[in-house]
Amino acid sequence: MKPSESRPRVLIVDDVPDTIEIVKKLLEYEGYEVVAAQTGEEGVKRALTEEIDVVVLDINLPGMDGNEALRQVHEAKADQPVIILTAYATVDNAIQALKDGAVDFIRKPFENDHLVHVIRKCVERGRNIREKQRLEEEIRRLSVTDDLTGLYNHRHFFNTLQAELTRAKRMKHKLALLMFDLDNFKDYNDVYGHLEGDKVLKEVGEIVLGCIRNNVDTGYRYGGDEFAIILIDVDLSQAQDIAERLRGMIEKAELGTITVSIGLAEFRSSMDSETFVKAADDALYLAKSSGGNRVQTLNAGFQTPNDPMKGLM
Repeated sequence: MKPSESRPRVLIVDDVPDTIEIVKKLLEYEGYEVVAAQTGEEGVKRALTEEIDVVVLDINLPGMDGNEALRQVHEAKADQPVIILTAYATVDNAIQALKDGAVDFIRKPFENDHLVHVIRKCVERGRNIREKQRLEEEIRRLSVTDDLTGLYNHRHFFNTLQAELTRAKRMKHKLALLMFDLDNFKDYNDVYGHLEGDKVLKEVGEIVLGCIRNNVDTGYRYGGDEFAIILIDVDLSQAQDIAERLRGMIEKAELGTITVSIGLAEFRSSMDSETFVKAADDALYLAKSSGGNRVQTLNAGFQTPNDPMKGLM
């Protein structure tokens, strides 16, 4: 074990206090943290609610026996290593335990070195699996995330939008889309340089994340200084409030002359992803051509307050 790693935790589930004490002393000497349970029910609860590297489980337990405890742990947490340590080491018991998900089957009385070796291998394997999962998740996250702003990227936008359109049609819930870009951003870049421009994009990303609901709505850097937000189960009026809040926060963020033009569209059942995006993008174009720093929509029956172009809607 590397010095920087936390001590592996081993859960011993056995109804014989002497066995618990012997295994505990042995493993603590080897650098493990050891916790114990004396019933199958308690063992299952601790295995499923605590960070446990390895479970050492007896078969003969009061109440729920070890076989049932093993099945419940494996069903709920398939990657949890469980070692059966028992005096009831028949061939049938061993075969059944391995079928039920045990990684090894050790007979009492056990050899100290053998038990330590098996536990060490389980810890290494479990940590390698978790590290692999962590790296895969990090790779997946990077593949869908814009490095600069921390928002999702252009490719992930279309994948998510299509999934949300399908869900909205099936469940008949509302869906809104904001498309927006930054007013005067090119001039800002020309005057202050691209590094300062990147700082603005990053701050806008942070403002977007502060305006949407975590794990519900999603924000995207669509490209350059253009962004998008998918709002779940939100009607046009609610989306207008969110868009106006976003516009106001960017206006007050002291980003020089930079403001934001926002196009807003509400999903209709006749739309596909292309027409939905076009509706929001057309509204964005109208907001931009109307002078910027405003929220605009092309949906019939909705007008932006103080909008000089509202007669065109």
